[in-house]
Formats: sequence, C-alpha cells, structure tokens
Amino acid sequence: ANFLSDGAFKRVYKVWNEALSSYEAISVMDVDAIEASGNLNCVGAELAVSQLLSSVARRNICPNFVITRGVFTCTHEPPSSQWGYKENAAPRGTIYDGRGLQLGLIPEPGLCANYQYIRMELCQHGDMEEFIRKIPGATLSPNVCRNLLFQMAFSLHVASDRFGLKHYDVKLLNFFLQSALDPSIAVDSHPNVVLRYGVGSHVFRLRMDPKNAHIAKLADYGTSVLRSNADGQPVSLGQFTTLENTPPDYLILGNASEQGIGHDCFGLGLCMLHLFTGHGPYEEILDEVVCPDNFKAKLRKIWKSASHDVIRSVMLYDNEDGQEVEDDTLYNTLYRFLVLFGVPQRRFLSRKHGKVWRAIDATLLPPKANGCPDMALFVRDQERFSLSDGSDERIANARHRLEGMDGAMELLLSLVSFDPKKRATPLDVINSRFMFALIEDDAVIDCESDIVKSY
Repeated sequence: ANFLSDGAFKRVYKVWNEALSSYEAISVMDVDAIEASGNLNCVGAELAVSQLLSSVARRNICPNFVITRGVFTCTHEPPSSQWGYKENAAPRGTIYDGRGLQLGLIPEPGLCANYQYIRMELCQHGDMEEFIRKIPGATLSPNVCRNLLFQMAFSLHVASDRFGLKHYDVKLLNFFLQSALDPSIAVDSHPNVVLRYGVGSHVFRLRMDPKNAHIAKLADYGTSVLRSNADGQPVSLGQFTTLENTPPDYLILGNASEQGIGHDCFGLGLCMLHLFTGHGPYEEILDEVVCPDNFKAKLRKIWKSASHDVIRSVMLYDNEDGQEVEDDTLYNTLYRFLVLFGVPQRRFLSRKHGKVWRAIDATLLPPKANGCPDMALFVRDQERFSLSDGSDERIANARHRLEGMDGAMELLLSLVSFDPKKRATPLDVINSRFMFALIEDDAVIDCESDIVKSY
C-alpha cells in the first residue's frame, strides 16, 4: 500500500488486493473526528451517493463515476509505517512485492477508534489537476479539453437528472482519470477508442487516440446533496466548500443567495477555464492578485452585517488562543473574479440587494471611483489577467485556444455568469455549439480496429 492524498478527515491509499490480484483505492475516514466536528452527515452522504452513482457506472449508463467495490468499518486506522503518509508516501515501495503485513504491526485490542473504509476502483492517472501538471507544457490539446469537458458535464447531468444531486465541490481535483485502453493490448499497437453517448435525439462520438484515451470520473461526494426541498432556500455554511470556488452570487447577495445547481455550473466553468489555461487552477495563476484595501474595507463592513452573516460565519474563526481571526480568501476570491471575468454589465438584483454592487462602483469603476487608488490597481490587474485581453501568457494562451474553437468562449462565459439564473446547465453544455463537432452523423464510418463503447 502507499499514501495518495488526504483531506480534513479522510486519507486515500493505493492498496494491492490479493484476492483480485489488482490495485484499488481505499478511502479511510475517521468517524469519531468527523462526529466531534459536527459533520457526521458527511459520512452518510459519501456512502449513499457513492453507492448510487457507482451502480449507474456498473450498469453501463454512465462511465463517468468512480466505482465503489465495498464498504466496511474497522476499529483501527492503517499503520502509517506500512501504508505511508504525506511525508513518506510509500515506505515499502510503490509496487507490491508479495510480502504481507508484519504480524507485529497488527494493533493490540483496546487501542480502538472508529474508521470507515471505502474500497474503490483505482484511477491510474490520478486527479485531473495533478495529471495536467505532469504533462509536457502543463497544457492539454483543445480537442482533449472538449472531450474531457463533455464527460464531466455528462456526469453532472446524469447525477442531477436521476438523483437530483448537487455536488457543491466541482473542481478538477474531484475528477479522476481512468484509462480507456484495453490492458491486454500494447499501447504502441492499441487502436483508437470511441466513447458514444446517447443524449436526447443525438449521439455524441468522442474518438480518442491511445495517448489521450481517458475516462473522466466524478468523485468525492462528502458535500453532495441528493433530492431535497432545499433548492431555492437560502445558502448555508454547507455550500461553502472550496472557498476559492465560491460562486460570486453568494458573495454579492449573502443571505439572499439560493441553494441549487448554480454552484455546480459555476464550478464546471472554472474547470473549463482550468482545462484551457492548463498549469493550475485560476487562484494559482492569479496568486499575486489580492483585494485592494478600500474595496476590502467596504466588503468587510457589508459581510459583517446581518444581511451577509452567512459569509461572516465562513470568514471568521477562532485561533488556538481563542482569538477571532479573519480569513482573507473570500475577499480575494470576489476581486479575482472581477479581474478575470470583468464587472457584469447587468447588475442582477441590484435594487433589492445592491450593497456589494455599490462597493464595486465606489472603489473600482469610474466615475464614482475616480481618485480611489483601488481603481488604478484594478486596471493594472486586468491588463495582465483579464480573460478578454489580459497579457499573462497562460491567460492569453487560453483565450487564443478558446477563441479558436466555435462556441468555446461563449460557453465558458455562460458557465461563469455572475447571475446563477443565466448560467449554462450541464445539459446546456452537452447541447452547446461547442459540442456540435462531437455529434455523430450518418456519414461516420467506423474504423474496423476502433474499440467502441456505447452509453
């Protein structure tokens, strides 16, 4: 076994299954720690959703979910000296050598806790963010980006359509890549792989050469919500997951923002941007861009008021000394979205919930911001990092690639719309002009050697 990754209460390992003679991934959650934090519902959500979506993958309806192979509880956690940990991922090597666990390392009775183990298929290429970092130039070809985005949108559409699922943490770290190749055929002589998806009246055809034959699989369902009456209800702390990906409507409207599919749509938009920029997520590319002082001061006053107290609960926390500490992440997040995507011309709900809109006008935009030092900084930041005309090499390259594909930029801007009512849904993505090139027509002639998989 060896360590793969960890989160707040979970660690994931690559483990050899002797009975199956293959590797699999095992997620280990510390149930006692989760319960003590008041997040025990996360365990139930993870198990329920993973089983539901795994069944959809097993039945060949949608291949784009990680398959769960089994669940069990244990009173002991894996021994770090054997299974590894962050600083030493593979203390016994990365390849199984046939040696079993040393008997002396089996824990004594009484040294017990409560751990939930989930056995899953091992996606050999890991998560998509790390995969992109490792490839030459840290960028994917535009056609590969389209194939992957289609699969990601299809997974979210199926999950929402069949189970009313909202993931609430859509990002490339939570999509894993499995090989679509036949392991019995050598890569050098492997034919192309075709994934055929039937959606409505169309069949979409994703033809991939062996080097890029990947199946994107959605995972990590701890923040997910299944069918419920929560749609349209005010947002709660549960919808603030990866803070850098918080939808802008949450930050603008505060308590008046609503739960629903809009969170996943915006996350999918950031994923699309990440696919086309390559290198890393937007917050790493814009790492040096920070919220200017005057705008930040106005946001602080608004976000600490009763109309935005859900944000106050997220950004303020007690440190080890019991002192209240402010997290700057949300300030920088909103400002970076404004730099990257621009200030929307249509100020949705500004009459009823206009506090943040007025703060933007007063500090960042002429004529009201004339003389405010924040405006000059905003202009400089946009000159470098604006998606529309920024000079940063990664941003400019993404813009060039997006504008070179029919409908790509239009789709991205729809996904990242500040107004959740205007965002493209996963089904809109599938049926968008950007995906027209994937639609199968009668003129398509299969190559006899192609491996075709239909869903």
